[in-house]
Amino acid sequence: MYRVLLIPDDKDEPTAFDLSMRSIRFLKILAVILLVHFIGGIVFYVQYYRIREKNKKLTTVNKKLEENMTMINKLTAEFEVLEKDQNRIRNVLGLSSLNGERVSPEIYLPDEDRTVNFLPVYSRDEQRMPREESELDRYNFILKKSKSSLHDYAKSVPTLLPVDGVLSSDYEYDTANGPSQHRGIDIAGNKGDIVKASADGVVIFAGWTYDLGNLMIIYHGNGFYTYYGHNQRCLLERGSLVKKGEPIAMLGNTGISSAPHLHFEIWKDGVCYDPKDFILAFSNI
Repeated sequence: MYRVLLIPDDKDEPTAFDLSMRSIRFLKILAVILLVHFIGGIVFYVQYYRIREKNKKLTTVNKKLEENMTMINKLTAEFEVLEKDQNRIRNVLGLSSLNGERVSPEIYLPDEDRTVNFLPVYSRDEQRMPREESELDRYNFILKKSKSSLHDYAKSVPTLLPVDGVLSSDYEYDTANGPSQHRGIDIAGNKGDIVKASADGVVIFAGWTYDLGNLMIIYHGNGFYTYYGHNQRCLLERGSLVKKGEPIAMLGNTGISSAPHLHFEIWKDGVCYDPKDFILAFSNI
């Protein structure tokens, strides 16, 4: 038996009560239980805090993954649209459709002797693409740049009209003596008008020739070459990289020419093409 005496600080009478051994054992057990619950509570709240922080991080990561997935789906949809537009462009231009091994042709500067082979020596016998006669071959008409956004998807294909003007001489039009040797089109304009690149590429020739005066030749990759003749002045030098629509020359009347105009040719793999088939391809799209 234990007696517990409680003495207050004031003048009240002290209080005493007795505790049996059984009560003391009960209090000890209760204290142990309370201590275990206290320690368990601390452990529980620590673990709860850690799990809560992990859940916050996982929620953030999941949100980021959802945003990335949304972005991927958006990019996939945009890519499909671009692929359809690319096939559409190639179909309009008469090129083969895209396949699984799509590789953008690298634009490089050809060797010097290769450049010479592509200079305009009109006495040589080139292969020429046949074409049907049309109303456009018999009448002059005004050429203006197409504002189609599809030009942006065919940066290395010469689809952009170099300069606005009047078609004064057509491609391989018929004469009384048979087919002519005109391998491009002539676009009449004002002297000094800015001539722009028909596609991305690299300048492989910029200088004087007897027939075409100040001539610029641009290689666009994938076998495409464009010729810009009779310029008053070439604004770029050989080896310069150009973007589609970038100024490259000033329209002039140099070489064998009777009035200011641009002589424009398109070649692919050594074959000359009617430039109108390219520069008018997007006019009705």
